[in-house]
Amino acid sequence: MQTSEPWLPLKGIKVADFTQVIAGPACSMLLADMGAEVIKIEPPTGDFWRKTVRGSAFANFNRNKRSLALNLKDPRGREAVMKVVARADVFLENFTPGTMDKLNLGYETVSRANPKIIYCSISGFGQEGPYRDRPGYDPVAQAMSGIMINTGEPQGPPVRVLPTMVDYLSGNHMAYAIALALLDREKTSQGKRIEIALLDVAIMQMGQFVAMYTMTGELPQRMGSGYLAAAPYQAFETQDGYVLIAVTTDEMWKNLRRALKLAHLYSNPKYASLEGRVKSRPELAAEVSQATRKYRSKDLETLLVEGSVPCGRLMNIDEIIADPHVQLRNIMAEVEDPQRGKIKIIKTPIFVSGKPPEIKRRAPLIGEHTAEILEELGYSREEIEGFFNAKVAVRQES
Repeated sequence: MQTSEPWLPLKGIKVADFTQVIAGPACSMLLADMGAEVIKIEPPTGDFWRKTVRGSAFANFNRNKRSLALNLKDPRGREAVMKVVARADVFLENFTPGTMDKLNLGYETVSRANPKIIYCSISGFGQEGPYRDRPGYDPVAQAMSGIMINTGEPQGPPVRVLPTMVDYLSGNHMAYAIALALLDREKTSQGKRIEIALLDVAIMQMGQFVAMYTMTGELPQRMGSGYLAAAPYQAFETQDGYVLIAVTTDEMWKNLRRALKLAHLYSNPKYASLEGRVKSRPELAAEVSQATRKYRSKDLETLLVEGSVPCGRLMNIDEIIADPHVQLRNIMAEVEDPQRGKIKIIKTPIFVSGKPPEIKRRAPLIGEHTAEILEELGYSREEIEGFFNAKVAVRQES
């Protein structure tokens, strides 16, 4: 039975979020979207990613959160943040190992103040190991995991995947770990120390190729939009763009031949089996390309869909926003940002009772909720004004 009530399974869970950039904010975004109360604790200058890429990443990954901007080097700022931590269920940070210890917010200190805390660290290389002190970024993890060297066209240079997928996947893994730790705490009443490293997550994405190498001694190769295990399986040129065709079975191959009228390939023994098509990939791609170039992308996609051939037009952002299926799915929300105007951001793609979680509030301005949160912590209005006057705390109002 479907209900119109929003699904907020993490309602009542409090998160002290010290993270910046993408991996950590992506994690706390997932928690906030599912009902957790996330307090984003920032320095007075704010998360340094606020203005990067014109602030688009910050706007997307920091919705549904409140901002508390404090100077943690001041004893009063530290006292206030420890009050937040004492009430929190989850402590989340994504700095280079040792940074939180220097702020006297390391695991030992925090867990003494709140024994049930789930203390979570996302870093580039983990809390131990020879690389632990190196700063970690998504493209660095792509480079060191085998992703980058195996991405791109065969005769071209290695390229990175444009979206920061390792960051986002690291945030996903941490959100999953937090959900598990919260379940476990219900049984044991004990907190947890959890860590996730970007490099570990990136290497996990290469798992099938690690397995293949240990079985065969073969290293993966750059294949552009192609796929090692099937053919024709790649982006094919059309009159006005490209269409990805993904043929993985003999039945799909028959459907593709029928749709594109490739009668001359029916009797060619090289293409009769999946193995043969994979071995003959370049010449088969050339044959298929001759046919696809006769069509406009939309017409080819329609033809192949009607012929039961897996495919999809290569679309850019403007086309995705206007796509009727995407609009019907209601996966995008429009929010009004006081500094940037109307912005479209993507909802968490988990549909419950036919709906994804709603975006309840836009990304906060620096310290936008500082006074509100300090009042919740028990500070008087006079004390709060003292925080602002002494620049222990800052607020930026819309």
